[in-house]
Amino acid sequence: MAQLSNYIVETNPFSLAGPPRWFLQQLWDYDPSLVIMPSKMGFFYRLAQRRKLQLSEQMVNDVLKEQADTQMLASHNLVPITTILSTVRWDSPLIFADLTMKAPWRMGGAKQYEKLLLDREAKEFMDKRQARDDFIESLAKDAWKLYGKKIGVRSHMWSPVTKTRVAQKAHSVIIPATKYTPAITSGWGETVANRR
Repeated sequence: MAQLSNYIVETNPFSLAGPPRWFLQQLWDYDPSLVIMPSKMGFFYRLAQRRKLQLSEQMVNDVLKEQADTQMLASHNLVPITTILSTVRWDSPLIFADLTMKAPWRMGGAKQYEKLLLDREAKEFMDKRQARDDFIESLAKDAWKLYGKKIGVRSHMWSPVTKTRVAQKAHSVIIPATKYTPAITSGWGETVANRR
């Protein structure tokens, strides 16, 4: 079996084990231009894509002298996409779902991807707005009923409509019930039990 060229180890100062072979094969099948490299800066991997850079090597070295990983990727003509922690579960489908979301051409092109993002943001906004409006409406109904009770139009406020928010229950301490028998103390220090 030939070695896949989508895992490049330049230096591995943190001795990361690297992704398993089956994951590298899946990554190759998904997109042969994607490459994983162990980071020089921490316990994580850099996922990058092969692209020809339009910058000169001197400019890259001057601009990226502080960023060891980005400079390493640029020296291999790679553009950084994302970071993968070293504790990752390689069998998680979220890795490829995240890659798909970061590649507009996989989502039907830039226009369709923009429409998808705008629709998702609009739906989130409308859901938050609807939840806020429902809560405010129930508060207003309760306030109207309380106002009616205060001015004497209503005799009670027995049907509140405010939706209670679910909160975490605190730990409760159970104190066993005992029958209360008061002790009566006279002025001379004698205690007399109340016998009823």
